Amino acid sequence: MRHKVHVILATLLLMLPLFAQAKVPSSIAFYYNEIDSVREIMSFERVVVSPSLISKKQISTLHKGDTQVFAYLSIGEFDGQTLPETLKNKSPLVNENWQSYVMDLTAPEWQNHLQEQAEQLMEKGFDGLFLDTLDSYTLFAKDDQSQQRQQQALVNILKNLNSSSRSPLLIFNRGFEVIDNLNFKPYAVVAESLYHQYDPLANSYQDVKATDTEWLSSKLNTVKQQGIEAIVIDYLPASDRNAQQRAAQQLLDAGFTPYISDGLLYEIGVSTIVPVAKRVLGFYDSQLGGMTTSACHRMMSMPFEYHGYVPECNDIRKTQFDKIDLSRYASIFFWLEEVSYQQSPELLQWINETIGHRQMLFINALPSDQTILKKLGITRGDVLSGEIRVTSGGNWLANYYPASFSQFDSYTQWLPSDISVTSLIEVTDELNKPSTLLFNAPWGGAILSPYPAASLANGSETWLLDPFRLIKETLDLPEIPAADATTESGLRILTSHVDGDGFPSRAWFPGKPYTAEVLLEHVFKKYPLPQTVSVIEGEVGKRGLYPKQSPEMEDIARKIFALPNIEVASHTFSHPFFWDMSKNIKEKQYGDHLPIPGYTLDYHNEIIGSVNYINSTLAPKDKKVKLILWTGKADPKEDILAIAEQANLLNVNGGNTYVVRGDNNFTQVSPTITWYPSAVHVYAPVLNENLYTNLWTEHHDGYGRAVETFEILGSPRRLKTISIYYHMYSGEYPASLKGLLNVYDWAMKQPTTPLYLSEYAQRARTLYETGLAKTLDGRWQITSSGVRSIRVPNSLGYPDITNIAGWNQGPDGRYLILNQPRTTVGMSNKLASGLRLKSANGQLLKWQTNGDKITWSVKSHLPLKMEISGTTGCTVLSGNKLRQSRTEKKAVQLSSNKYGILSGTLRCKLSA
Repeated sequence: MRHKVHVILATLLLMLPLFAQAKVPSSIAFYYNEIDSVREIMSFERVVVSPSLISKKQISTLHKGDTQVFAYLSIGEFDGQTLPETLKNKSPLVNENWQSYVMDLTAPEWQNHLQEQAEQLMEKGFDGLFLDTLDSYTLFAKDDQSQQRQQQALVNILKNLNSSSRSPLLIFNRGFEVIDNLNFKPYAVVAESLYHQYDPLANSYQDVKATDTEWLSSKLNTVKQQGIEAIVIDYLPASDRNAQQRAAQQLLDAGFTPYISDGLLYEIGVSTIVPVAKRVLGFYDSQLGGMTTSACHRMMSMPFEYHGYVPECNDIRKTQFDKIDLSRYASIFFWLEEVSYQQSPELLQWINETIGHRQMLFINALPSDQTILKKLGITRGDVLSGEIRVTSGGNWLANYYPASFSQFDSYTQWLPSDISVTSLIEVTDELNKPSTLLFNAPWGGAILSPYPAASLANGSETWLLDPFRLIKETLDLPEIPAADATTESGLRILTSHVDGDGFPSRAWFPGKPYTAEVLLEHVFKKYPLPQTVSVIEGEVGKRGLYPKQSPEMEDIARKIFALPNIEVASHTFSHPFFWDMSKNIKEKQYGDHLPIPGYTLDYHNEIIGSVNYINSTLAPKDKKVKLILWTGKADPKEDILAIAEQANLLNVNGGNTYVVRGDNNFTQVSPTITWYPSAVHVYAPVLNENLYTNLWTEHHDGYGRAVETFEILGSPRRLKTISIYYHMYSGEYPASLKGLLNVYDWAMKQPTTPLYLSEYAQRARTLYETGLAKTLDGRWQITSSGVRSIRVPNSLGYPDITNIAGWNQGPDGRYLILNQPRTTVGMSNKLASGLRLKSANGQLLKWQTNGDKITWSVKSHLPLKMEISGTTGCTVLSGNKLRQSRTEKKAVQLSSNKYGILSGTLRCKLSA
């Protein structure tokens, strides 16, 4: 709603007594700012938005989280700068406060315009309409007769909207005068400023006069007596969340559905839930490289993501600092050079204004601005001289590569100037001048060059201290339930996918078969795991490099894709080596793509063309390509990703995740995704055999070491799935095949939930669009648009199992198993009794408990295994037959030889 300050002229009425509702009403938000992501507003069960500021995709995402979406529609005024030709002479006056045209409601042209607008909005996917400016006619209709004509026209407009073909839910902003004249009840009625109001001219918040509160309460109570929900928007800034929560509770106690937000409804406010700030605001300098290559993304995103926060890397050269809404950010960090601060006065001003409002972490360098340094409590001293040695902070540095203080670099002396600022790592130069390189302070902290990471001679990077500890002890982020893409139904996810490279290569086996034939016989047929296989059209198809061999290779591809456990993917047409064309790449070892005669690189052909070829020529009729597997550098930007998005294709590959024993540095562990407003790039959880074989030049059995990678990334923190990822040419040598089979054999023995890569990608791409909030009574509310698993740190306690299927203990917390898009979970220090799903090796489709009965359904790609805790034994009442065995004193495992979608009803004996 465009905010209006209503002048209330009324006589004092007795306030109707009202008791708080026994049932808490559904939450609602009114949000009229630009929407880059729906991750905050999806926590609300209903949201009203400006329709021009939300996309169809975002509406769809909200629907996946069970959020209803209402479009703002002005009934009494036209908001555009110029009236359309059809509406000229239909506006009696201009509302100078908002520079909008007040419309004559009796004009058929205006009524038709509203009906058309409503139809277009509903076609976009909205669930309903929020009808504002219902009483604007009072600005020009002054006598009773003209007001009656306008009110009758308004009644007709509302009736027509209600009876339109798409049956929109209608929320009124006020409209008290006409409700009794309608032949239907509106979905809800909204009023503003019952207790707290906003003055836009003074930009201030004020308490509402008691007489005005009583008058409006009377009107709202009359609405409630008619069986209509009464919603109140009160105004307080998000900078005072506690005050917003108290105001929301006050409205609830008065019997109204609350929403408390800023005066322009540009911030995320409070309703019956309080959204948790999950974003972490990071900054990089685009003059030193792009976002995906910045330390902000490569080094810091993964640790923040692991803790359940959403890393957001902003370019200091493009950020509009005056538009940053701090209420949605948990903390802020900067990984910049000193010169970057100097070249951005807007950034310096914003930092100066923001210190103390959010925790900050300065990485690599501090701004030299004296005003900022004084606020931080840090003094800049001389340049350090000669040899520099670490004199304190050894517990931060143990077991890490030692920092190198180069004689060719100069190092500034930094010292605390405030008693509240603590030195955690100190160094001393040859003149015994001390300097602090790691600060901890009430405002956050700073870690300065040459910390926290170093570049090594081999071109790699290494952390010089623990990044998880750095974040924890400087930013002091609250521990929260973390959206998780590593786990499904309590078990670690297992995927397998193959890039098509090397399909035409002949293998070193009897008869010189194609490498793809070797994998077909020894991997794809042998292991019943769900596996995702791709081909490069330019290698296999007739318009590629090998038209003569194409029929034979296509026949092999058809046999692979026909296997029941194989998912079909494309590895493009010509295998482009570069997708980010904004980079100036001087040395191109392989050129731009495969040297297909007469071909000019066309990204639409690479994606859409190759998919059409596979679907029409190679894939069975009941299978279609679901993914594009990026090639080469695997670094598509948002515009390239959009091609796949528009074709409803998922995408995977890229990232930098590679660790083995002896080289287990977390600088080489990428985040799960790169998130853009219009598209998401899903990284391969772990990189392929190229990294284990020195780019396929030696140790062709080296991929066997991927087991080390999976173990390192599984404990003590579960950072990644078990992701078997390789190319067709892994079937080329007996040694390479043996290394691959060793990985498969190890994976088959692990307790996992096997998924197709597309199923993993569907979860991963929604990781950042998972809503987190707290109810007014302190319980956690989780809203998922795709993620099925939530990791709760052990420190938060045990979950109440009333609204979840169950949970399983992992190496780093309790992994909740969700069984609905929106879940409310209470936590306590006591293990909750009752039946719970501990784990299943498939995707949970249904889980309902009623006393000792469980109605369940699971989709599994391997013979089903599921473990139920809180029972000593179960009896199958209906559905699939299951074998049973005790696993613990109070847990049983149920299993079947069947896979696919299994379901049934159990009666389980509750354990004492």
